[in-house]
Amino acid sequence: MIGPVAGALLVALATDSVPRAAGVRISEPEPRRMSPVLDSSLGHGPLQPDSVQAGLARAVDRAVARGFLVARAGARGASWSDSGPVLELQADPGRRFRWGGVRDAGGTRLSSEALGRLSGLPSGEVADPADMASARSRLLSTGYVEEESPPRPVMRTGSSLVDMLVHLHDRPSSSVEAAAGWTKGGSTSGYVEISLLDILGTARDLEFGISNGSSGTVAHGMWKEPWIGSLDLQLRLEGNLAQDTLARSLEGSAEAGWISRDGSWEIALGLLAGRRAELAPGDTVFGPDLDEWGSRLSASWRSEPPSAWPVDAESVRGRVEGISASADTGSSHRLRASAHVEIFRPAGPLVVRLGGDARGVWPLDASAGLSEALAPGGIGGWRGWPEGSPRTPAWAWGIAELRIGSARSGGVVAFAEPGVRALRRQDLSWRPEPGISWGGGATLSFPGWVVELAVAARNDTRDWTESLLQVRAINRF
Repeated sequence: MIGPVAGALLVALATDSVPRAAGVRISEPEPRRMSPVLDSSLGHGPLQPDSVQAGLARAVDRAVARGFLVARAGARGASWSDSGPVLELQADPGRRFRWGGVRDAGGTRLSSEALGRLSGLPSGEVADPADMASARSRLLSTGYVEEESPPRPVMRTGSSLVDMLVHLHDRPSSSVEAAAGWTKGGSTSGYVEISLLDILGTARDLEFGISNGSSGTVAHGMWKEPWIGSLDLQLRLEGNLAQDTLARSLEGSAEAGWISRDGSWEIALGLLAGRRAELAPGDTVFGPDLDEWGSRLSASWRSEPPSAWPVDAESVRGRVEGISASADTGSSHRLRASAHVEIFRPAGPLVVRLGGDARGVWPLDASAGLSEALAPGGIGGWRGWPEGSPRTPAWAWGIAELRIGSARSGGVVAFAEPGVRALRRQDLSWRPEPGISWGGGATLSFPGWVVELAVAARNDTRDWTESLLQVRAINRF
């Protein structure tokens, strides 16, 4: 708190030039923690109301940052000494407070313990109000909650603890999602995804899904524990199963993830295992199983939680895996890498989306079989190709898109996605195949629902005759 600068200050010191203080005198009892700051800020500075006010504000801010949240200071006037004018001050830092936790005055289902750990507020540490900015950012970055008003510190009665008071309500972050695709050639595909986030207010997540298309059936599941004991680390367990008439694979992984102080960065390190098999050309039964063991490093950054209609947002993610594989026929080593970048920017009534997606394996030779090939196509990826097709171990494509609409009602979209993917030769090696898809669509928003439609064409068929219709509906709750 800053007290008023005494009006008599300039009257007592009125001269042709602005005088400078010869020192400060702080009324008893002298506040030991504030004296050095006040003396350095005002002890030899100009005696003008603005300068004195600024010096007092710096001293109070320094005290508040050290946990003295009720610190106050004011100027009473000036007296003369042999050395010149001495500034007469009053100051009181009060007692030092420490963070107790996070208290919600809204309606979120997150427990007090979950709020405290998700926010990263340093419980028991000196209560610096600047800590609330990163704690607020980290809470909102989870995507679980939205705030009704900015947080503020509140003191516990009869205690030296202070809580960060927030006003939160739950976002509709969980979802059930279904999609289907139809091509002009007659093939169909589809998938179902279920995401249960912040289960019972514990910050635990469960996601699972299954898709079926021309490339066979793919199923996956993920469980996230928000903390590993007392450590501020996430534990993520994943499993993936894919099978068709040519290949099958089973993968599992365990990752420990660290989230940055503001919640925008996430870095994870994990272990993975897998088993794969596929048909060799001319065979009618699967070949020997290939067992894999490896490690994974992944990192991601996003400017804000995902939304149905982003307007001004960025996100980046990358992953590198080192794999050791063994079978009856011998052993091998492989490196896999993937990356994704996405940028949304407003341009008048339009929103521009630019980005790209890539995946690669090394070495990319005959040993990189169909059992480790993935499908980037469909609504979740390269939109000119049906969901679940094409299966390829390596690809890269760019995204250029124009949108017009709003988050409340949705809007329309026009896009083009040029890229290249690896296709298998007769000798089982891989060759690059460039391509491009383009099209348009619409996003319709309703209370609790988002419906997306897209129509796309691609240039890998004669005269661009192949077209694809895709529909996706998402129920958020």
